[in-house]
Amino acid sequence: MIETVGEAIWKITGASDGPSIVVFGGVHGNELTGIEVVKKIREAIESGELVVEQGILHLILGNPRAIERNTRGSADHVDLNRCFKKDVLDQQDELYERQRAKEIAQILATADISIDLHAMNKPSVPFLCCAVTEAHEKIYQWFDCDRVLADPNYVLGGESVTTDEYIDLCGGVGICYETGMAKDLNRIEEVTIDVLNVLKDQNMISNEIPVTKKNSGERSVYELVRAINLTESGFRYTDGRGAGSFEEFNEGDVIGYVGDEPMIVEFDGVIVFPKVPELQTLGKPLVYLAKRIK
Repeated sequence: MIETVGEAIWKITGASDGPSIVVFGGVHGNELTGIEVVKKIREAIESGELVVEQGILHLILGNPRAIERNTRGSADHVDLNRCFKKDVLDQQDELYERQRAKEIAQILATADISIDLHAMNKPSVPFLCCAVTEAHEKIYQWFDCDRVLADPNYVLGGESVTTDEYIDLCGGVGICYETGMAKDLNRIEEVTIDVLNVLKDQNMISNEIPVTKKNSGERSVYELVRAINLTESGFRYTDGRGAGSFEEFNEGDVIGYVGDEPMIVEFDGVIVFPKVPELQTLGKPLVYLAKRIK
């Protein structure tokens, strides 16, 4: 039986003890694949096609107001996936995203696994964002991509700020899966199957699930090194740069200009998370640099 336990939060309890798993879509409201995957799994459970036999499964549409607006956040320049800070449960704030993070954090704090489905606003190959441990590998082995982006030094937010980082701090295992482009609906079936294979591997369901492409090979692992913030001097990429994630650069390359000053990189690496102009905010990161470590 599906129990509604919050706005766009559904809890399904199996007949016997087992893991507690959270599956997210729509933490950013314009990233459509994750939203449709959550809806698809919920519909399969409601119809009886899919049965949760063990444990507790939470299905969450992360940011309903942003989903309604078809935008990243419930308002311009706000981001639910930067609100999962260590003190989130003690926050008293009128901002919807922080209230929502507080509600969701209570679920994550007692969960074993979370799968947060995201997508990009600029072109990118699919990739995973999470810690690189044996426990994380057991979960993300089911996702068809060959790259993992780790952030052990919290370059992204300066501290733990995302769903996967928060559940990790609470003793669980969190992954974020960047499925492709935000408006691209071509991978809904594939990503749904990937998620269901995680549930099956955790003995939560016993349905026969096809495997799209279990990735048992070596993945390239990257680590965030630094953020480039937007200043009053402005920033512009050199020609051809900044079009999407995992663009490669070499030590000594000029990747852009802060005002008229060239920005020269000190290592071989890649550009990740380049923001589209409408999401750029003065004083905040507009792109990140990462290096390959494996």
